[in-house]
Amino acid sequence: MRKILLLIFAIFGILGFIFYTISTAPSKLSQVELIVAEKHGNWKDKISQFVVSIVTPGQEITPQLIDSIREQIEELPWVKRAQVGAKGDKLIVRIWESSPLFYIAFNGEFYLVGDNDFILSKGKRRSEPLPVYYYRGKNPPFSVEKGFLKLKKTVKMEIKLANNRIKELSWAKEPPQVILSDAYVTLVFKRGKVIIHLGAERNSWDRCQEFTSRAGSVKPGVYDFRFFDMMVKGRNE
Repeated sequence: MRKILLLIFAIFGILGFIFYTISTAPSKLSQVELIVAEKHGNWKDKISQFVVSIVTPGQEITPQLIDSIREQIEELPWVKRAQVGAKGDKLIVRIWESSPLFYIAFNGEFYLVGDNDFILSKGKRRSEPLPVYYYRGKNPPFSVEKGFLKLKKTVKMEIKLANNRIKELSWAKEPPQVILSDAYVTLVFKRGKVIIHLGAERNSWDRCQEFTSRAGSVKPGVYDFRFFDMMVKGRNE
């Protein structure tokens, strides 16, 4: 009787091992499903094309493959986050798209900058109602990272500082057009017909704030606060 029981347990053990081996064996990839969990643009086609380019029909779906695909997808400018999993022979890719923040106008084209600082798109026209910063420096405001254009940290810092300091200009009743260059910032108030040149250093903005606070309002013209001992007032209209 004991031998019979041992034989039965042995048979069940073998069957269990066979079932486990079959159930845990890597599936062969036959299809890919892309799901946009959070949409912020029309980039699904670009992401889909990339995913198709890095997988091969018939390859084994392993944990290593899933991790590799997720890491590569998350390097794309349009992707903030990605989840990759498998269901049988189907690879399921879920993505959260990057959010567009503003445009950089440079050399006649508008570059759409995302919340990851990568350039999401570029063109002769704007497609989103977002702020625009004009750049006229000697060198491009972008660097290349992993094959994609990315806004330089120094330019991003200039934009952040300019925005913070513009809020301190209490007399300004309209958001100005911001023009960035290598060493200074120009603010153009179109309705007020006022152009202000400011240096990158803090005291340049302080002199501007002091002057405008003392004046109460700023008459149409061109004002230059880049130099400590000089304030140039241009044409009056």
